Amino acid sequence: MSRWRPQSLVVLAVLVGALTACGGGGDADDGGGTTASPGGGDLVIGGDLELPDDFPSDFYIPDSVTITSFTGSADAPMMSLGGTYEGDAAAVVADMSNGLQAAGYELLSQDDDITVFIKDGLGRIRIRAREFLGEPTLTVDVDNWTDDQIAELRELFAAEITTTGSATATYGGDTMSATGECTIKGETRWFFADDVSITLQLDPNLPGRVYADITTADGIVYTIDTTASSRTETSATGFSASGKMVEFNNESAGTIDFTIEATCDA
Repeated sequence: MSRWRPQSLVVLAVLVGALTACGGGGDADDGGGTTASPGGGDLVIGGDLELPDDFPSDFYIPDSVTITSFTGSADAPMMSLGGTYEGDAAAVVADMSNGLQAAGYELLSQDDDITVFIKDGLGRIRIRAREFLGEPTLTVDVDNWTDDQIAELRELFAAEITTTGSATATYGGDTMSATGECTIKGETRWFFADDVSITLQLDPNLPGRVYADITTADGIVYTIDTTASSRTETSATGFSASGKMVEFNNESAGTIDFTIEATCDA
């Protein structure tokens, strides 16, 4: 679970200090000011700021929220904005959540403290609304991560579904079918036959991203040739792999072509 980063509290502390030093900060529409940020980049402070240009134009901010600070940039490891809100904290977060999801942001996790979104091309977004120093305070942190980092995070948080399934294997001109257990978790797919005759795993963490083996009725075991290229396909309820296999402990026997198609029950 992601935890709140102290940098956001530093931003708020600097904001409070700046307002105190100015005797309350002046008028809300005086344009604010800019100072060096402890986290890198400028810290922009104002009574009612527009959504910073570094944020995507589709980033939803409710009308009940007033942006009062911004630090970082799209080129920095992180950017943050702070503000105040009217009404109930949970209602503000729910409003933001609905608006962001409607704009294509993917809800990753949510608890009583932090709501986390991800979006390819942007990164990880963490939203928090709460009372801070006696004031209703909204903070939004954006970790400017790569799409590959986002994919890893999506895989980590993906729900795991285990159900019954079936598979058909074609190998060296022969065919067999089996029923068994099927698991789907993000981009990962597993099928294990109840009689251990067919195994197929598609997993980003595996060498070549695929593993397969076949055990024939007379006890011969074939395993995927990891030195040869393979082809995989996935869908919402099925997956397949094809390539070359070798006989276990008898590589001198040469390779055979194989295809395994697995289907997970809905």
